Amino acid sequence: MPESLTTQVLIEQVQAGDSAALNVLCDRYLMRVLAAVRIRLGAKLRRKVESGDIVQEVMLEALGKISSFDFRTEGAFLKYLNRVVENRIRDEADRWQAGCRDVNLEVSLDPPRSSGSANPLDIPGAATPTPSKLLSLEEDLARLEVAMDRLGDESEEYRELIVAVKIEGQNYAELAEQRGKTPDAIRMKVRRAQAALARIYKELDAGN
Repeated sequence: MPESLTTQVLIEQVQAGDSAALNVLCDRYLMRVLAAVRIRLGAKLRRKVESGDIVQEVMLEALGKISSFDFRTEGAFLKYLNRVVENRIRDEADRWQAGCRDVNLEVSLDPPRSSGSANPLDIPGAATPTPSKLLSLEEDLARLEVAMDRLGDESEEYRELIVAVKIEGQNYAELAEQRGKTPDAIRMKVRRAQAALARIYKELDAGN
């Protein structure tokens, strides 16, 4: 099946029962879902759950409900996938808290699992990524995880903006309408998030 088929066509084919189209759709968005999971997990929960398990659950749930999805734009589909990511991670956090194993109360002496360095969020496109691209993405996400964990109180808002702009592909006007702000205000926040990450990257490179 051609990789050049649009997401809308693929979804229509999946809704018509085409399993090959389902496989192509899964391959096309798997890396973006992985990136969203890795960014959103946070340091404490990341020590307790495997991101790969979350990704698998998200893809099964999202694509399992694709028959009722009303495609409008690719951005809307990306937001749909990321809402499933948010819900799965929230469920995991609730599960650990309900079991009296609140990840927010635990202190680990171990460093974060991931390490590495590269320019973050160079996510492979529709074609199945090569092993070298997968390795590069792993290094990118590992570094981004560490940087996001070091942002402190700012991390939640910055994380949401990075996911919205870099993974969901939303523009400033869309984000401004959703958040009741002006596009210029959103643009400034995104720039601050990028600047904060750049500062932390320099600290990481310097070994701080």
